[in-house]
Amino acid sequence: MNNQIRNQVRAIALYQIIGGILGIALTVWVMFSGDMVVDQTALRIGLFAGGLYIFSLLCGRMLFRNQRRGLILSLINQSLQVLYFSFGAYGFQYVAGLRVGVGVDMVEGWIFKFRLALSSFHFSIGTDLGQKFIGVNLVALFLIFWIERLLEQVKE
Repeated sequence: MNNQIRNQVRAIALYQIIGGILGIALTVWVMFSGDMVVDQTALRIGLFAGGLYIFSLLCGRMLFRNQRRGLILSLINQSLQVLYFSFGAYGFQYVAGLRVGVGVDMVEGWIFKFRLALSSFHFSIGTDLGQKFIGVNLVALFLIFWIERLLEQVKE
């Protein structure tokens, strides 16, 4: 394997590791900054978010150990980050790294939105927040195409 492929894999690994660390740090800060009551539900959601950020860390670490397996796990990790939505009582958003999102907000008509975010997480079931939107994380989509191309090159 040439140095160009190895450097690209390292870049993806560092991106996922930094995104995971940032996500864990932000989750801990939000939960324990004093602005939020940490009840059982909040703790469960925080642990779920932490688990996803740890998965991002492990994907990045795996890229240094076994590139093929690491790329497959990274593909799964980025696939979880491509689509974000909130409709009535259901919502999901997971970003480990950077999100450059384009989407549609449907609360007061169809309004196209452009959103930027660093490692963030939102999960809701049974809580109607009055939001209706769907979006695509362009960074995650780009990374999926890049990882698939690298997977083809690592096979050879």
